Amino acid sequence: MLDYADARSLVIEHTRPLNRILRPLPEARGFAAAEDLRASHPMPLFDNSAMDGYAVRSEEVSEAGEACPVLLENLGYIPAGDPGDFQIGPGQCAQIATGAPMPPGTDAVVMKEDVRVEGPQVVVLKSMRRHENLRFRGEDIAEGRVIVAQGTRIGPAQISVLASFGYVEVPVVRPPSVSIVSTGNELVEVQEQPGPGQLRESNRYMLRALIEEENCPVDLVVMAPDDPGALLDIFAQALEADLMLISGGMSVGDHDFTKSTFAELGIKQLFWKIRVKPGKPLFFGRHEETLVFGLPGNPSSSYVLFGEFVRPAIRKMMGLRDLELPMVKAVLDEPVAEFIPRMQFLRAQLWESGGEYRVRQLPFQGSNSIGSLVDSNALIQVEPNTPELPAGTRVRVRPLNNSIVLPE
Repeated sequence: MLDYADARSLVIEHTRPLNRILRPLPEARGFAAAEDLRASHPMPLFDNSAMDGYAVRSEEVSEAGEACPVLLENLGYIPAGDPGDFQIGPGQCAQIATGAPMPPGTDAVVMKEDVRVEGPQVVVLKSMRRHENLRFRGEDIAEGRVIVAQGTRIGPAQISVLASFGYVEVPVVRPPSVSIVSTGNELVEVQEQPGPGQLRESNRYMLRALIEEENCPVDLVVMAPDDPGALLDIFAQALEADLMLISGGMSVGDHDFTKSTFAELGIKQLFWKIRVKPGKPLFFGRHEETLVFGLPGNPSSSYVLFGEFVRPAIRKMMGLRDLELPMVKAVLDEPVAEFIPRMQFLRAQLWESGGEYRVRQLPFQGSNSIGSLVDSNALIQVEPNTPELPAGTRVRVRPLNNSIVLPE
C-alpha cells in the first residue's frame, strides 16, 4: 500500500502529454498551448492617440492655461483607422480620435475637455508635456515576445491576444479521450425505481461531468453488471480511449471482478491501495498507451480520488502546467475532534472572513455520503497520525469547483 505522495508521483511519472494538433481560434478555449506563441509584430503597431482630443506640438502649449490660452488652427479630423494626411506645422493642430495614428509633427494630445472650439480654431486651456496622452509603437507588446506560454490553458483573454496577432489556428495539445464504466449488480438506471437492495447509479454521471469540466471528450459511458464475461467485453472496448475510468469492483469481495478482468486483459498494475481516506482501494495501471484508474464505487471516494489523482493525470495529458486546484491555508472554525491514523480528505465548507479563509468539516464523512458532496466546497487535508485539531488551527485546504450556499 502506497502513501499519498508516492502514489501521486507514480501517476505523474507514467503520464505523458498527448500529440500536438491545430484548432481554429474560436474552438481553442480550454486547450493547452502546445508551444510558446509569440507576437508577430509590435503592439501597438504605430504611435497613436490615447484620448479623443487634438494632436498638438507640445512646445507650443507647454505654458497654456485658463490665464494664458493658446490659439491653434484646426486642420481637420483624423478618425480611428484613418492614417490621415496632415503635416502639422507651427500654430496648427488636428482633431483626433482615440486609437488614430499621430500625424507627423505632433507629440501630444490635448483632451477635448481642455479646449474651446471657435470655428476653425481651437483654444488650448491646459499645458501639455511631450508625449502626454500618447500610446507608442510596441509599448504594450514587443515583436517576438511570448504572448501565450506553452502549457497555458487558453481562455477568453488568450483568445483575444491571439486574435490580435493573427492566429487563425492555434497549436494545442490534444485532450485525452475518456471511457467511463460503472460496475455493480445493485445498480439501476436513473429513470428506474430501485428495488430492495438496489440504488440508482450516479458515479458515471458525476465522473462524466468532472471530465467535461476539463474539456475532454467522453467516448464511452456505460453501466456493467458484476459478470466476468460482460466486464471483459466492456473493458476491452473501454481500453480504446486514452484514459479508462472504472467505478466499483475494486475491493476483495466475492463479486469484485474488476481487478481479475484487468489482469486477463493484460493491464499492468502500477499500484493498488493507498493510505488515504476516503479511497483506499484506488487502482492505477496502464495498457499500452491507455491509462487505467479503478475507483471505488462509493461516490465521495470517487469524487475525492478524481480530484487528487485523475485530474492531475488528465491535465498532464493535455499538456497543462497547472495540474490541480491549488491548496490554500485556512483557520478551523470548529475542532476536528478525532485522531486521524492515515491521510484523510475531510469534506468541508470554506469561506472568507476578516481577510482570511475559515473552514469547518461537515458532520458526516462516510465514503458513501452524497449529501456531503453537494454541501462541500473544499477538502481539508489532514496528515497521517494527526491528533485532535483544536479550533483556530491553520490547515491546508483544497477549494473545490462546487457552488454551495453557506448556512447563516
